[in-house]
Amino acid sequence: MTTFVPPRPWTASYAEGVPEDLDEVAGSLVDIVEASARDYPDAPALQFFGRTTSYRDLQAAIDRAAAGLKALGVKAGDPVAIVLPNCPQHIIAFYAVLRLGAVAVEHNPLYTPRELRKQFEDHGAKHAIVWNKVVASVQEFPADLAVTNLVSVDVTRAMPALTRFALRLPVAKARESREALTTRVRGTVTWESVVGYSPLPSSHPRPSTDDLAIIQYTSGTTGTPKGASLTHRNLLANAAQARAWVPSITRGNGCVVYAVLPMFHAYGLTLCLTFAMSMGARLVLFPKFDPDLVLEVVKKHPATFLPLVPPIADRLLKAATAKGVSLAGIEVAI
Repeated sequence: MTTFVPPRPWTASYAEGVPEDLDEVAGSLVDIVEASARDYPDAPALQFFGRTTSYRDLQAAIDRAAAGLKALGVKAGDPVAIVLPNCPQHIIAFYAVLRLGAVAVEHNPLYTPRELRKQFEDHGAKHAIVWNKVVASVQEFPADLAVTNLVSVDVTRAMPALTRFALRLPVAKARESREALTTRVRGTVTWESVVGYSPLPSSHPRPSTDDLAIIQYTSGTTGTPKGASLTHRNLLANAAQARAWVPSITRGNGCVVYAVLPMFHAYGLTLCLTFAMSMGARLVLFPKFDPDLVLEVVKKHPATFLPLVPPIADRLLKAATAKGVSLAGIEVAI
């Protein structure tokens, strides 16, 4: 019996080495970090203001955070809100939630209290991992929407000690930077207490391929943002597609990915939060796009893979030209 294969004229536009078909994905998202930690334990997984975290240490932090969240009552199927900028705690929280079989719900930390409230009304999460700059917004929710466990994250705790010291200097610039990154809060569970637990036992049940992994809200360009339900299969397939489109970049070859896109958006989540981890790449995290900060990193660790949007690309190119910094080391930009 002959199987009819319809014509695929679009494949003529594929770059050399890009396959027409991909193998079926299996497992779950938690497998990709575990695989990189197993294969490249000492390789840098994260870089944040110069401080690096190896894949071994990243996986250990995920296991401890998963145990801490379990102790707070998070269980399989529970929605867990994540309201964080790009930072190491974001990566750890995301994969710790998934390790428990729970559902990560990403939010824009720059949303107003009203915008956040609308999304919390929609998904009903009673557990939230929140940037301390946003804690007050969540604490303003009415009693019927109150979060049972509110975990506050101070992103500066993931910075090098010298950088944290500089932020405490009694000068205007340091004060402005500090106030933009952190604030004091009360009535929350600290992130440090969550990651202070012993690692979650490997025997703890794992999520399956078709389990719900995340609720990703749309941008709302045609109305109110809508929560899109995505399974582990969805996101594993996206990571596999990304790998297929850049055959020149191979797993474990020292790939450097810049996370200048926010990971609470689908684009940044797919190419930074999942694809980069699946490649065993060094993921350089930027809490917000700052062309000067990006160019400083370019001098030491040029990006192998740089996902962008046109306005960011325009600003980066103009800044590089003005400062005389070469971007020639970037292998792939999207």
